[in-house]
Amino acid sequence: MQELLVTAGICFLIGFLALLLKERSPLIAMLLAFCGGVYLVNELMTKIREASYLLTQLTGYVPGLHQYSIVLLKVLVIAFVSEICIHLVKQLEQPLLAMIIEWTGKLLILTIAFPVFIELLEQIFQLLPDNMMQGRR
Repeated sequence: MQELLVTAGICFLIGFLALLLKERSPLIAMLLAFCGGVYLVNELMTKIREASYLLTQLTGYVPGLHQYSIVLLKVLVIAFVSEICIHLVKQLEQPLLAMIIEWTGKLLILTIAFPVFIELLEQIFQLLPDNMMQGRR
């Protein structure tokens, strides 16, 4: 919770300073916003790295969880990157390109998660009684 408040405070501070500097020097305001964005993305990557390490440790305790953790990390990275790209492209007033990026991200997530979904269905079918499965065929 504290890290979220610090991040929000940094964002407000950078935004406020950029607004103040925008009238006098738009270039410096843009550079300040860019440097702040780079800093926040760096912090985000640090937190993702920590979460990846914890997830890797967790997979050591549960057999078969490693493949699911890799899929989870891929989905999270695709979601983060596509959201960042969508917001940047919307700021550039390109809504069509933002929509294409959004759908591409969704399709990538679907293709990555589909094998896990199939395996989940197979596990559910194994739990069902045999006479229930014979009635469906």
